[in-house]
Amino acid sequence: MKIETNPIFDYYPPNNKFIGVLSIPHSGMDLPEEFTPYLSNNSKDLAQDVDWKVHELVDIAAIQKAGIAVIKAHIIRTAVDLNRSRELALLNWKKNSKGIEVVLKDPDETTAQRLLGKYYDPYYEMMRTLMEELKNYTKVPNFVDLHSMPSKAEEYHLKINPNQPIERPDFCLSDQHGKTCEEAYIKFFQTELMKGYKNVAINSPYVGGHITQHVGKHWPQGNNIQIEISRGIYMNEEVKALNSEQVEYLKPRLTEAIINGFETQFRA
Repeated sequence: MKIETNPIFDYYPPNNKFIGVLSIPHSGMDLPEEFTPYLSNNSKDLAQDVDWKVHELVDIAAIQKAGIAVIKAHIIRTAVDLNRSRELALLNWKKNSKGIEVVLKDPDETTAQRLLGKYYDPYYEMMRTLMEELKNYTKVPNFVDLHSMPSKAEEYHLKINPNQPIERPDFCLSDQHGKTCEEAYIKFFQTELMKGYKNVAINSPYVGGHITQHVGKHWPQGNNIQIEISRGIYMNEEVKALNSEQVEYLKPRLTEAIINGFETQFRA
């Protein structure tokens, strides 16, 4: 069952019990008309860094049945990047990771605050509501933020972290270098994913984004991690198309890893 609550996300409630929250903030492709004065009209350039169809890589119905709530954003991250602080979220990507300019101009402050209030704040309010409710069901309010990453580092990524390898792992799990979860929690996810994939890294090339930091700050009694999936293991990155055989292999394994990770309690 899906409940659409506002313009920027779908909410899939947990069934029967409640054991955790799964966030998918970057797979949205919606571009509201009110952003068109500020952004390029080249849809390919705007979608360069979208976490392409990540919400289709998990069995949401099975995840709900296991007692995990899911929130999945609609808005394209080029307009509002939900994995950034509020001060940086609006039109954050002046250039995409290929170095192509995508922002034409910035809005005035009044417009900026209105857009953030409409497209950014509701996602964080929903996270807050779910995490506070989760505390009524468990002493360990666990959280996962699900993303995808390019299979190879682009120039943009190398500027931020010049020491990272060009070739990315199949998965990158991150917890702000151990700040947002018990070591056993992230290691458990690594072990689960390595049942189907050889290269599952921890905190390399990513250490977690703003959502991981935010949840860790406000609900430190739980475990929370960011999962990045290499786009090379499920899609053709050039033409932006899913590889059906790769998805068929990935989806049950990723779904099982997420469910098992939430069901296995740490910090209990």
